[in-house]
Amino acid sequence: MTMSKAWLGIITSLTMGTCLLAGCGTTASVASSSPTPIHITDDLHHTITLKKAATRIVTLEPSNAEIALDLGLKSRMVGTDQATFEYTPSPWHHQLHGIPNIGPSYPGISVEKIVAAKPNLVIATTGIKGLGALARFHIPVLVLQPTSIRGIYHDILLVGRATGKTAQARATVAHMKQQIAAIEQKVRRVNTRPTVFYDLGGLYTAGPHTFLNSLIDMAGATNVGAQMSTQSYPQVTAEQVVKANPDDILIDPESGTTVSTEESISGFSAITAVKTGHVYLVPNSSYVNEPSPALVMGLKELVTLLHPQLKLAAQ
Repeated sequence: MTMSKAWLGIITSLTMGTCLLAGCGTTASVASSSPTPIHITDDLHHTITLKKAATRIVTLEPSNAEIALDLGLKSRMVGTDQATFEYTPSPWHHQLHGIPNIGPSYPGISVEKIVAAKPNLVIATTGIKGLGALARFHIPVLVLQPTSIRGIYHDILLVGRATGKTAQARATVAHMKQQIAAIEQKVRRVNTRPTVFYDLGGLYTAGPHTFLNSLIDMAGATNVGAQMSTQSYPQVTAEQVVKANPDDILIDPESGTTVSTEESISGFSAITAVKTGHVYLVPNSSYVNEPSPALVMGLKELVTLLHPQLKLAAQ
């Protein structure tokens, strides 16, 4: 997939006005109040400039819609993509009602539909074709592609800055940290640290420098995919998985892979996870796979699968 380049800036303007001074019979020039431009550097190290906090937003990808909704921005969302309607989990999914569907983002966006929505900010991710065309219409694009849990916190704060919701973003991040710390405290009680292979479908997996690798680590396990490749999301071979011999295998059910098809892969019968019956479908992979506030519930799901002896309170 090609990586689109975010728009680099909008020209800001200042206006001057005059007003009558009540009761004095004279006039004086007074500078009108103008919003301070907002400069933001996204995850591709591109800097965008907003004249003011964004008031008309298009989100591409479920995670970006979840962040916007968590910050109370539904009334400003003038469009979101088809994947958001398909994969956004509860409690965000019901909030999508009434937000226009601008169609699929892959392999590329409908520039016409986005332009018609008249956004003053598009929140996107990498790998979406056509984003560069939005520059012709002076539509800034904020690209989020976090590689760690800390990166997700950072991106939530970026969206907060771009929309004037800084206080809400800080509160969201603080609440996430509090919930995750409580889960990690329980995980530290477990003496075992299983090795895990997460099959995202077709033996694609989470490599190093990914938020999924960080999440598996937080869940008290070791991601064998991080040792198989230097790529973020590599497609590995069955032989590599057999050699890694993971204690547990997790499957993204959205890929269409089942436990039986996973176990029937050539050579997998020799893997510890298969021998011990530790091959699991992730109950709600949208919580795990999306770099958004949903990851708190995703972490809980992983811990419940990998350390079933732990009793986690409802989040």
